[in-house]
Amino acid sequence: MDWRRGKHAFERIAGKEQGIILEVCVQAAMANKVLEKEEQEMIFAYCREMNIPEHIPDMEDSLEGVAAKLASQTDDAEKRIIALEILGLVKADGRFDGKEKAFFDKLIEGLQIEQDIVSRLESLLERYSAVCKEIYASVYE
Repeated sequence: MDWRRGKHAFERIAGKEQGIILEVCVQAAMANKVLEKEEQEMIFAYCREMNIPEHIPDMEDSLEGVAAKLASQTDDAEKRIIALEILGLVKADGRFDGKEKAFFDKLIEGLQIEQDIVSRLESLLERYSAVCKEIYASVYE
């Protein structure tokens, strides 16, 4: 959630390129050739965030093509939102394999995000995940 604006991450950019954003989400989820249940659930959550029907779109463009479109049509903050959400998506099943890492690296290159920013986002996501697990354990265990 974008706490300063009261909006969820993709809601901020939903009006711009819903189709492209959803396509890159599916490409990320399928980077290792398997669409895990957790990844599909996240894609459906993104659809709800963007106020579009829950669906898995066809992949019509290459990663390079999608990244180029996103790079030219989003600002730096929006690029970081996309990177953070995609990183969360590919890690949703608890694994981050070599194919997913390669996909993410190509996406970051295409979006032209500096490595120090990516490292900071990765660190923050790890901390956020740890806090969520701790909260879950405190409530449900």
